Amino acid sequence: MPQSILIIEDDETLRNALATRLEAEGFLVMEAADTDLAMRLFRDRAPDMALLDLGICGDKGMELLRDMKMERPSIPVIIVSAHTHVSYAIEAFKSGAWDYVTKPIASMDVFMNVLRNCLGQSLLQRQVRSTQDYLLRLVQKLPVIIFIINSSLKFEFLNQTTEQILGYTPQEILASPRSFLRRIVPEDRRRFLRALKKCLGPKSAELHLGFRFLHKKGYPVSLSVQFIETSTAQSGTPTQVEGMITDMTHSSYMDSLLRQNEKLNMLRIMTEEVAHEIRNPLVSLGGFARQLRSRYPEATETRVILEECSRLERLLQRITAYLEPISLTLGCCHLPPTVNFIMQLLASRLERKSITCRLDVSASLAPVLADQEFLNRIFIYLIGHGADIVEESGLIRVTASESESLVHVTVSMAPVCAPSISHERLIMPFEDGEMNLAMCLRLVERIGGHLGMEQSGSQTRMTVSMPKCVAAPGAEKERLGEAR
Repeated sequence: MPQSILIIEDDETLRNALATRLEAEGFLVMEAADTDLAMRLFRDRAPDMALLDLGICGDKGMELLRDMKMERPSIPVIIVSAHTHVSYAIEAFKSGAWDYVTKPIASMDVFMNVLRNCLGQSLLQRQVRSTQDYLLRLVQKLPVIIFIINSSLKFEFLNQTTEQILGYTPQEILASPRSFLRRIVPEDRRRFLRALKKCLGPKSAELHLGFRFLHKKGYPVSLSVQFIETSTAQSGTPTQVEGMITDMTHSSYMDSLLRQNEKLNMLRIMTEEVAHEIRNPLVSLGGFARQLRSRYPEATETRVILEECSRLERLLQRITAYLEPISLTLGCCHLPPTVNFIMQLLASRLERKSITCRLDVSASLAPVLADQEFLNRIFIYLIGHGADIVEESGLIRVTASESESLVHVTVSMAPVCAPSISHERLIMPFEDGEMNLAMCLRLVERIGGHLGMEQSGSQTRMTVSMPKCVAAPGAEKERLGEAR
């Protein structure tokens, strides 16, 4: 398709001469003798180039030039004017003109070369801009946070992924960059700042660092940052640092859960083997030693045998204790950020079945007395079990209520594709693998709670009742102040 050129010239003789020559050179020509028609053609037909006479319609060419560049800034406009004073050329270039040619045109061949060079460079610029726009869209949609931080520790760029990973929009962080640093978990904040300042120092180097960040919804996320040195000032010190932040929450937490479950399974097998191979003969041996001691109370050998039996019994008890690898530390735990955190962990699993997960829990819900790790696992088991049994495009809804001393959280699942689950199956250990309901029940009971289940048609409801946490006066206010 031939390239198009719009001629804006009120001198009919010159306009026809230019049109004839341009058509002979293979261009598609459009003509306008006034500013209204010129602007209409420029807007509607979008030519590849415009030739503009500054003196059109009584020296309205400069005003038309500004309007054209505002409408379509990427289209080059070459001025063809009888005004030879340098001030006109300067003003035209400031208004966005590509080139300035005076009339009469001295050499039409040279003028044609100017047009071709202009069109070639304009095409190249459009391709560069198109590539830049494509790369920017690509960066904005990457599943990692791309950032630029200057030497004043202020963000200069953030892509849109910040909202997906951190809960904050780029605009919120750019408006208050220090708030980003304050949301880093205090134990990791100093390491993050030390690594960042090292990258901005004279002996800068690329660095990798893991840290935790408090999500806008209140739960911590595990992140990995890679700092990359970019531009350097004349002093040799970098002026900014680029990098990317990757969300490691799901992989690290689920890997931890998988390792813990594998450990539990391995220890369960070990305990069964030890019980089978040692305990029965150990009991027999201990009983025989007690009979010998009753007959020969002064015999040293029977005392040694009984001591060894007791020692082996204690060893068995220690192995059995490993089936409870998580120590219990009770404290005030808040349910909304906990459930938000678990929904984020299981988001991809729910998305694969197009399951909608709705959280209807008030932010003012009373905290519960629990171990935070136990609480995380309880909801992993419950919501993960829901992801297993709810049909495609189903719904998981989490609601909460309070009684005098308890907080009740109900996970409703509908429609379910699994048969009704009996209470007997619920308490059977190692029944359903990773999302083990028996383990969930065990954890709930360890924190002094109760787990109930109800089946009604195609809907399953599981309710966890947990004791309220009565915090010391002012403690809750202090906790919220630290979070801010």
